[in-house]
Amino acid sequence: MLLLYAVLFGVLVGLATHGSLTRLADARVRLWPLALLGLAFQVVLFSSPIADVVGSWGPALYVLSTAVVLGALLVNVRQPGFWLILLGAALNFAVIVANGGQMPASPAALALLTGQPVVPTDAFSNSVLAGPHTIFPSLGDVYVLPQPIPFANVFSIGDVLIGLGGAVWLVRVMQGGGQEAQSRRQMGSVAGIQHANG
Repeated sequence: MLLLYAVLFGVLVGLATHGSLTRLADARVRLWPLALLGLAFQVVLFSSPIADVVGSWGPALYVLSTAVVLGALLVNVRQPGFWLILLGAALNFAVIVANGGQMPASPAALALLTGQPVVPTDAFSNSVLAGPHTIFPSLGDVYVLPQPIPFANVFSIGDVLIGLGGAVWLVRVMQGGGQEAQSRRQMGSVAGIQHANG
C-alpha cells in the first residue's frame, strides 16, 4: 500500500509544480494491460478460496505473474522514473525467487504491524516468515508503515524504489516531460518543417 502514498505524493508535487492531470490521459505506457493482468492475477491468487487450495503451485504462479509484470516494465524503461520502478521490481523478484517463490517478511516487522505475534497459516501467501535460512533478508519486507496510518503494511526497499519511480513518472508526465510527449512534439516539429518547405 506504500504505492498509494507514492501516487498521492507524485500528484501533489505535479500540481504544485504547475503540472496538469489531463496530461496523464495522453501518457503512452506500452503493454500496460499485460502488467495490469499480472497484478490482478496476484490479487486473485492471494485471495480466498484460491489461496486456500493452490498448494504447491502457488510459488510458481507468483513468480510467473511477477515475471510478466517485470517484462512489461522493461519495455518502458525509457519512460521517466521507470528505471527506478524496474530496479525495485527486479530486487523484489530476485528475493522472491531466491526464497522459493515467496517474499520473506521480518517477524519483528509483522509483529510491530499487528501488535501481536504472527500466527502461521496453511493458506498460500505472497509472504513467508524470514528465518535463519532466508536468502537476502535485507531485501525482504523489513520496514513497517505502522498503524494507525491508513493502509498500514510491511514493505521492502524494492517497494520504496517502485513508489519513488512512480512518483517521478507522475510528476514528469504532468509537467509534459514524458517520453511519448516529447516524441509527439518532435514529430510535430518535423511535420511543421516539411509543411513549410512544401
